[in-house]
Amino acid sequence: GYPNVGKSSTINALLGRKRVGVTSTPGKTKHFQTLIVSESLMLCDCPGLVFPSVVSSRAEMVCGGILPLNALRDHIAPMELMARRIPRFVFEETYNIVLPDRMPNGQERVYINWQEITSGYAVSRGMLTA
Repeated sequence: GYPNVGKSSTINALLGRKRVGVTSTPGKTKHFQTLIVSESLMLCDCPGLVFPSVVSSRAEMVCGGILPLNALRDHIAPMELMARRIPRFVFEETYNIVLPDRMPNGQERVYINWQEITSGYAVSRGMLTA
């Protein structure tokens, strides 16, 4: 199955106790594990599988929860990806921030760039003055 979807948690729930390790960070399960429940039932836990046709960059893998954030060396690429895919109003509502809503020609802006997101967040939290 896909990484970080709850394979290990499901096994623990089915068995009624913790038999395999779980974390909220992808990549906890490192190898194939078998758990014999009875003579007729064996459960298997394995690391998540990611197919190359599904993701094409580390940024996509981080945004998709496949790689943990601490695996990042470059934080800009995932931020650019999010800025291109998530409409401005979602950032405003989620983080209670104000972002530029008009382009220089007066048209409404649906998407913004990562610099505007980080600046808007910093200003709203008093980390940066406008």
